[in-house]
Amino acid sequence: MKKIRVIFIILTIACLAFIWVNSSFDGDESSGISGGVLGFINDFIMKLGFKREFGEHLIRKTAHFIEYAGLSFLLTTDFKLFNVNLREHWNKVLFSGLMVSVIDETIQLFPEGRSSSVADVWIDFAGVCCAFAVTLVLYKFLENKHILKFD
Repeated sequence: MKKIRVIFIILTIACLAFIWVNSSFDGDESSGISGGVLGFINDFIMKLGFKREFGEHLIRKTAHFIEYAGLSFLLTTDFKLFNVNLREHWNKVLFSGLMVSVIDETIQLFPEGRSSSVADVWIDFAGVCCAFAVTLVLYKFLENKHILKFD
C-alpha cells in the first residue's frame, strides 16, 4: 500500500506541475500548443466522417475541464489511500481543487499575452466536482464488488 500511496502522490504533483507550467507559457506558446491539439483532434474527427471542425475556444475550455477532472480523481484517490473519511472531509478535496484553479488563474496574470478568467475557475471547479462524484461512485461500486479495497 505504501508504494501505491507514493505513486499517487507523485502523479498528483506531476498533474499540478503540468497545470501550472502550462499557465506560465506566454500567449503565443499557449496558442501554439492549443493549435497543435486542435489540429490533431480535428484530423481525427474528420477521419471518423464528421464534417464540422472544433474551434480553439472549445478545445481550451474542454482542456480546463479535463485537467481538473484528472486532478480531482488523483486528489480523491490520495485521500482514500490515506484513509480519510470522504463523507466527513469531501469539502477538502473540492477546496483543494478550487485553490489549485485560483492559483492557476493567478499565474496567468503574469505571462505576456495571457489573462485570467473567473469563467475558467468555474469550468475548472466543474471538472473537479464532476470527477469527484464519478470517482466516489466508481470506488463505491468497486468496493461493493470486492474488486478494490482501501485500507
